[in-house]
Amino acid sequence: MAYNFDLGVADPEAFVEQSSRFTIGDQLRKTARMYPDRRAVVDLERDRTVRYATLDARVDKLASGLLEHGLEPNDSTVAVLAENRGETVEVAHACARTGALIATLNWRLEREELVHCIDLADPDFLVVSGRFEEKLEWVDADAESDPITVGYDGGEEADLDFVSVRDGGDPSDPRLEITVGAEQGFAIINTSGTTGLPKGAVVSHRAEMARAIQVILDYELERGDNYPAWGPMFHMAGLDWIVVTAVLCGTYYPIDGFEPATIVDAIRDSSRPISWLFLVPGVLERMWSYIEDEGVDPTTFPPIRTMGSLPDMIEPARIERITDLFDAPFQNTYGSTEVGHSASGSKLPVGESPIEASLSKVESPFGNVRLVDENMAPATDDHGEMIVSGPALFSGYVDNPDANEEVFFDGWYRTGDIFERHDDGTYSYLNRRKYLIKPGGENVYPAELEGILIEHEAVEAVVVVRADDPQWGEVPRAVIGTTETDDLDALREELYDRLEAQLAGYKLPKYLEFVEPEQFPRSTTGKIVRTDVEEWERGEPIDE
Repeated sequence: MAYNFDLGVADPEAFVEQSSRFTIGDQLRKTARMYPDRRAVVDLERDRTVRYATLDARVDKLASGLLEHGLEPNDSTVAVLAENRGETVEVAHACARTGALIATLNWRLEREELVHCIDLADPDFLVVSGRFEEKLEWVDADAESDPITVGYDGGEEADLDFVSVRDGGDPSDPRLEITVGAEQGFAIINTSGTTGLPKGAVVSHRAEMARAIQVILDYELERGDNYPAWGPMFHMAGLDWIVVTAVLCGTYYPIDGFEPATIVDAIRDSSRPISWLFLVPGVLERMWSYIEDEGVDPTTFPPIRTMGSLPDMIEPARIERITDLFDAPFQNTYGSTEVGHSASGSKLPVGESPIEASLSKVESPFGNVRLVDENMAPATDDHGEMIVSGPALFSGYVDNPDANEEVFFDGWYRTGDIFERHDDGTYSYLNRRKYLIKPGGENVYPAELEGILIEHEAVEAVVVVRADDPQWGEVPRAVIGTTETDDLDALREELYDRLEAQLAGYKLPKYLEFVEPEQFPRSTTGKIVRTDVEEWERGEPIDE
């Protein structure tokens, strides 16, 4: 039976949309009203504590200050180039409150890559810390965009001082009465493209709030849980959890990179459970070495709800060891910048070495997944590419219609990942539809390295494959075809220097090996068969 609801308004759909809207800016204001004295941000390295009432007021002042300097509601972008620090939490919420986009930039990138990301975001403001202020010269010299620069640390190179902009704002500014829609963009998060150049994924208020609900459900979190945020704010582990922690009314501890001592200090400082101890494959050994070398007793810590990431890339014995050390389960995650945590709804038990079957993924209850064949028809043999839909899905890539056309199909997002579906409804990851290397969870596309290497006159053919690595899970391995074999050590050094000058450190190959060009296995069309090369016995790692 169809029902007719007379809402007494001229435009019922617009009325319902407006009355059901609840954005990130609304969430912070609500949390500040409910728990004004609860600690919102604790920056241990700078000895700064900000409570929710103060954070809410600062966000209003910063938003007002940015409006005064030209920010346009629902039509501006604020880029941030900085290490993890408490002020970026204020910037994120000020953007949310005004409908501006925040674009957190990867400071690991080399000049060309970073300038590309800045031009992609085309920011009206670029907030920069003193540590990276010298990179403003790159922007001045190379970037097409011309943002107003704001210095966190009052540097001489920036146009404005952050504290002056914030403290000069008016929390009662009538211009702060801004309507921000659920589909308004909240963040631009950069993710690698098929050529290696990053793409800018836009995540809306709707998607960001849905992702918060996703992880709260999947990670089984509770109100008041706190988060030690050492994962870079230009990744989901840093930026998304600003929102998650505000929803939980918890404390966000910004930490300047992976520093075990500061992470332990944050855990000890917490009077409530830790929501998620984010650990990627490459840091596990550093964490347990610090715990053991310093005689730290994890049994004195508050409870840790869950920990870890990317278990498929970690030796089972290492998962057993780290979960036993912290007495916390390991989150069996699958997700991406574009879809959030679409299949992360299971945990690996404490102190157990997971077998392959236990690494199968449980899809989130807050979204849809399907497996399809190469023609996008439903997979008939329980193997296929995973496609995702639901409220956590991103809105698309900035100024990249070709990429958007490639990944969106009939309301679904193509992940590019091939999975097997089991009888119990879980999914096991098999491989990429397009070949990708993920050292420590970062994305590295072989084409980017290959394009640089093939430009050298001594290189006749090249293929970059993945190699297993006990620390990072997997690393790039470059296999080069050349006939100039008089001094391979010098050639290796020259090629490595060329890569190092153009790429971020995590993209550099750990192995750089030489073969005769005719040794490469090739398909009938003459292409090098990458998967066959991956099976070759590898040489010695590069001594950096």
